[in-house]
Amino acid sequence: MDFRLEELEKATENFAEKQRVGSGGYGDVYKGVHNGKEIAVKKLRPLLGLDDKDYKNEFRNLSKVHHENIVQLIGYCYQSRNNFIEYNGELNMATNKERILCFDYMQGGSLENHIKDDMCDLEWPICYKIINGTCLGLNHLHSAYDKPIYHMDLKPANILLDENMMAKIADLGLSRLVNSTKTHKTMVASFRGTFGYMPPEYIDEYTISKKFDVYSLGAIIIRIMDGENGHSSFFDMGAGKFIENVIGNWDRRLLGTSTSSY
Repeated sequence: MDFRLEELEKATENFAEKQRVGSGGYGDVYKGVHNGKEIAVKKLRPLLGLDDKDYKNEFRNLSKVHHENIVQLIGYCYQSRNNFIEYNGELNMATNKERILCFDYMQGGSLENHIKDDMCDLEWPICYKIINGTCLGLNHLHSAYDKPIYHMDLKPANILLDENMMAKIADLGLSRLVNSTKTHKTMVASFRGTFGYMPPEYIDEYTISKKFDVYSLGAIIIRIMDGENGHSSFFDMGAGKFIENVIGNWDRRLLGTSTSSY
């Protein structure tokens, strides 16, 4: 669905600060209401290396993604607007290109909001549901299309929760479709990943494969089971001690919620 910029300005009260619900390396997200329905409006910043053709191709790729564990893209806006700016005492016309993606709005916020220093504050059955849903959504991205879609910035802030606490992977706007027959090596000048969720082979050699997202998924599960402290401690302890620590916390979570039902 094509949105006009004027429609989205009205829906978000002209992208008012009070409507902003998130911000990342690629743009800000605003809560809006369009035709009585709540939507999430992601206003992209200028992306190095992403021209008009790239953007339209990216939208076409995203519009084909349908899965219950992936936030649904409902439309986009690509519109140029001429503005007058003062330079050296004279008014000059400049063309500003707006690139905006619109998604279903998730009432439950992000998983990031539920992770504390020592563990996730949700009961184990809900944690299991979130982990399982994230796995299903990621598997869909990797295997359901002719070319796999790699997220490349999977983290708790990009796992959103609906009103029933169902996990939905978000922020696919910067995914890259790569050839599934080989590992893809590239330096993406505009890529802004998140340290702690990027695998060593990317940090060292800029190697991109499905293992990138699987590594990120593992880091997310560790944060759910062992909290922020457990995730950050990975860099300060040996692998054996780290695994022992995570398993211990996992056992305590299971015992603490063993009377809960799925």
